[in-house]
Amino acid sequence: MTKRLFGIVSLVIVLALLAACGGAATPAPQAPAEKEEAPAQEAPAEKEEAPAEQPAAEEKMEEPFKVAFVYVAPIGDLGWTWAHDQGRLMIEEEFGDKVETAFIENVPEGPEAERVIRDFAQKGFDLIFTTSFGFMDPTITVAQEFPETWFVHISGYKTAPNVSTVFGRMYQPRYLSGLAAGAATKSNIIGYVAAFPIPEVIRGINAFTLGVREVNPDAEVRVIWTNTWFGPPQEKEAAEALLAEGADVIAQHQDTTEPQKAAADAGAVSIGYDSDMSAFVGDTVLTSPVWNWGVKYVDIVREVMNGTYKSESYWGGLDDGVVDLAPLSPRVPDDIKKLIEERKELMKAGKWDVFCGPIKGANGKLVVAEGNCLTDGEMLSMDYFVEGVVGEAPNEAPEGLGEPSEKAGGKTAMMGEAVAEKKTEMKVGFVYVGPVGDLGWSYAHDQGRLALEELPYVETNYVELVAEGPDATRVIRDFAAKGYDMIFATSFGYMDSVIEVAQEYPDVLFEHATGYKTAPNVSIYDGRGYEGWYLAGITAGRMTKTNILGYVAPYPIPEVVRNMNAFTLGARSVNPDVEVRPVWIFSWFDPPKEREAAQALLDAGADVIARESDSPEPDKLAEENGVYAIGYNAISPDVAPDAVLTAPVWNWGVYYKQTVEAAHNGEWETHAYWGHMADGILDLAPFGKMVPQEVQDEVNAAKAKIISGELHPFTGPIKDNTGELRVKEGETMTDEQLLSFDWLVEGVKGEIPQ
Repeated sequence: MTKRLFGIVSLVIVLALLAACGGAATPAPQAPAEKEEAPAQEAPAEKEEAPAEQPAAEEKMEEPFKVAFVYVAPIGDLGWTWAHDQGRLMIEEEFGDKVETAFIENVPEGPEAERVIRDFAQKGFDLIFTTSFGFMDPTITVAQEFPETWFVHISGYKTAPNVSTVFGRMYQPRYLSGLAAGAATKSNIIGYVAAFPIPEVIRGINAFTLGVREVNPDAEVRVIWTNTWFGPPQEKEAAEALLAEGADVIAQHQDTTEPQKAAADAGAVSIGYDSDMSAFVGDTVLTSPVWNWGVKYVDIVREVMNGTYKSESYWGGLDDGVVDLAPLSPRVPDDIKKLIEERKELMKAGKWDVFCGPIKGANGKLVVAEGNCLTDGEMLSMDYFVEGVVGEAPNEAPEGLGEPSEKAGGKTAMMGEAVAEKKTEMKVGFVYVGPVGDLGWSYAHDQGRLALEELPYVETNYVELVAEGPDATRVIRDFAAKGYDMIFATSFGYMDSVIEVAQEYPDVLFEHATGYKTAPNVSIYDGRGYEGWYLAGITAGRMTKTNILGYVAPYPIPEVVRNMNAFTLGARSVNPDVEVRPVWIFSWFDPPKEREAAQALLDAGADVIARESDSPEPDKLAEENGVYAIGYNAISPDVAPDAVLTAPVWNWGVYYKQTVEAAHNGEWETHAYWGHMADGILDLAPFGKMVPQEVQDEVNAAKAKIISGELHPFTGPIKDNTGELRVKEGETMTDEQLLSFDWLVEGVKGEIPQ
């Protein structure tokens, strides 16, 4: 299931009806930038209901219960993988000869991971732990083939009847370690060696900095990105560079002890990670935020063995023990030890948490007001730095995040007045399949949500990273149960969940993006993205020098085929020598995979990279290599400004406003909407500075013709890429033909994968 248009050919039928009615090691890989990412739920501690027939081990108990682990790095890293392996050993200690464990380390993400996971399942392992974010899709694939085997994936967001996700609130002990670091610095410069600028790492840096500045408001945290999880030389070099800048404390989000060793060699102190690194470096390591995976692993093994385990999305904190702080060094003063213990106990008791206001961003904006705390969704998509951090983050800090929370001590009087001034007549909920910080599909929808909040009578809320299936049903039902008047579900895979909950709540209105099933209180909506892709193709066709255009294609479904064909037709309308080369990645949002596909296209000679995937990684890679890119969904002017020529973009706010207004006025009726560029729901992003004015004028002229109806991208003659005439001259493809596109136009190199 994906968030796009799989079976949407049925939309034509709906439109017609509505009209009528009104162990062995492999070579060590370079770990990608999404090794660890947080789970999908806004409040993921509760377990999901499992199907009646669950995988159970009771029938096999005459033999040892077999548990396998798949690791992305070596267990000798003393970091991420080492910590997971300590959990494996804890299972062996707890269950003795009742359990047999095995592992394979250094497993690259992708096809190799799928092979290893499948091999464990074929060998009769009862439970398989896959411990890297990039193992998520391989885990889901193999789990479908082996429904009687249990799978637990670390840090992902996709679940299934026999697949759970597990992660921990590492930001809590990171904050506590910041208290120790802030008290220790004399230079007021603390260095932070960080892996990749993704929400998990940024969240940790910000939590650490909030701790630092609570005890030392003059201190700053300087960040250096290494763009690797496991790279001892790079980690050491980064630490040495920070020490040279005057840092006398070194912290890190990396997988080895090299930063701690560099600090000790320079006479400085440090903060470790993953495991108690003082055991390997000494008391110059003040403390370490650590993982206690065994706490959760033992519980899971016991429940699976007893036949009581149910699929879950777990995000545990200090109260569960899955994350913790290593013992403090004797170098930490007693008063700081006391403060750390007090704050730790408050978090364990649920009386306080790290991201409660007031919190300012590095740009000075008030991100979280006093009395408010960030929601799980806001923490899981964090892409900005707080005040006190010096370094580069993907985005600037926003204003006005968070919700009133008892953990923050309640609302201030000013906040109470502000809430009272706005009379809420409609509550509207949004359900997203990705993070709002993806700068792609979910980000574009959330921009529409923000536009909707301009209506004075509307209050909105959202949950991001919601996996399709049971998780989606739970979240949608929760919105309905809490009295939301209208719910927008923005992924194709939410369709059946929407229909199910809509039957239970006939007075609630539901809107589903890209689906084809309606009901008396359910409508569907989408836009004709191919119009923008045709215009983007004209731009690319004019700007290429090699006449090879790359296309990062997510899935071989009609929507993607349609858009790629429109892009190709646009390009060849101005440059008949152009060819478009797709690379299929079978994912919507997978930054490492998207970057890898873009690199393959660059290697093939492409000098313009288009992508229908959701992250800007192909755009960034294009800029790094001095070539051009075509973005998608939404555009941030700060991302690859020297590469991005333009992008087909969504203006969902246009539709959201008119739909909610209709509901507010009692005029909403069930409908199936497939909007045009003329409606304003989609557009072409502003041109990059490198696009000549004459090209801009040419594209804008074509855009005007599309808006007026004079130009339709799929008007013949059109041949397929085998030379067969598919659309005769003067004829235009029907909506039904467009919605079931299953062939490639002339100029596209390759075939549609089966």
